[in-house]
Amino acid sequence: MKQHILAAAILSVCLAAPAAAQMYVGAGAGASKTDSNETSWKVYGGYQFTPNWGIELGYTDLGRYLGSGVESWSIAGTGTILMGPNWSLLGKLGATSNNAHFPGSGDHRNGLLVGLGVGYSFTKNVGVRLEYEDFGKLTSNGTGNNSRGNNVGLSIKYSF
Repeated sequence: MKQHILAAAILSVCLAAPAAAQMYVGAGAGASKTDSNETSWKVYGGYQFTPNWGIELGYTDLGRYLGSGVESWSIAGTGTILMGPNWSLLGKLGATSNNAHFPGSGDHRNGLLVGLGVGYSFTKNVGVRLEYEDFGKLTSNGTGNNSRGNNVGLSIKYSF
């Protein structure tokens, strides 16, 4: 029920947004740091309400943590500073839901997502982003191995 209310709220904001607003999707790969260095990948989508403010939903596979897979779902507000016709700086702040898939059980931890990045637009619709994201603590397993997860990634973004 809460998911339906959230979806309806986001949809109503999107429909009431100014004509200059636009939706976007993206995908990329990178290097994550959990308890070891890992290869990561992500997909995301968002809505840019104005040239400076937006909201973004994302899924990031951070590789492995303590020998098991770990992933993160996130929602964040984004702030963009245009640095010329093609370059921009990006900041994001939001919430993350980190899930580690340990054998026989899983571990879930909510946390704060913080990100910084730089973007380059090739055209009005196609661009790339290089960004750093900190997903907070990955687990709450109580073994003293609570490790933070972060990611540096390069992604391609399509706006429509």
